[in-house]
Amino acid sequence: MQLPPLNRISFSPSAAGSEVMVRAFDQWLETEPGQAVLAAEAGMLNEWLRGQVGQRAVVAYSSRGQDLLRECPLRWHTSVAPPGFDGVAIQARPELLPFAKSSVDLMVLHHVLDFAQDPHQVLREASRAIAPGGKIALVGFHPLSMMGLARWFFWRERPGWSGRFYRPNRVTDWLQVLGFEVDGMASGFYTMPLSQHGRSRIRLLAWLGGVLWPRHGGTYLLVARKRAGMVKPLPSRQRKVPRNTVVPVPVARWGQQNRES
Repeated sequence: MQLPPLNRISFSPSAAGSEVMVRAFDQWLETEPGQAVLAAEAGMLNEWLRGQVGQRAVVAYSSRGQDLLRECPLRWHTSVAPPGFDGVAIQARPELLPFAKSSVDLMVLHHVLDFAQDPHQVLREASRAIAPGGKIALVGFHPLSMMGLARWFFWRERPGWSGRFYRPNRVTDWLQVLGFEVDGMASGFYTMPLSQHGRSRIRLLAWLGGVLWPRHGGTYLLVARKRAGMVKPLPSRQRKVPRNTVVPVPVARWGQQNRES
């Protein structure tokens, strides 16, 4: 029996289309709604960064640099963005990070999975660079939010909203396969990406979101820790005799020893 071929669905339509989406997202971040979203994300990230320890931190962007590590207490940190985007120290693709194996203690991915052609490869590359015990923080759009649901009806084709957004639970499964343990998730921006005047008219929605659906904000911060490898010693080949072992002696030999004595 001949089996029908499987249909493979790519993560992104094409390399050119992905470049157009990333450029549109980068321009949208410069608008007033984009700056409001960035402010909400920076608030969540800065609050978490203040309690982190380590030596080396890296932030990877899908657009130009946004200086998201300004509150990072780690002594050494750098930034990465795709080629053609300024405001960062290194220009490189997120699928091929220029870092040695296990050389990073903390890595932040800012909307990298949302616009990546191969998000699995992005996470594999991040896992390779993160040291055992290090942490990864992913910032992304939540598809199951008021903002995420509204884009399907109003902003699907508008700049900044044509990416592919993943649920935190799905990203959690990917991280667990790569040897990470999720520490927690924070969420924010419960209103709509409108101008300041538009957000003020629906400010009740932001209050209701923080009370009724606190884990389903427009953006989320997912933090996971890379498990450290455990070394299990091999069992010794030498046969050990348990203590307090009674050695059996034949009864006939025992009686013969008593007669001789």
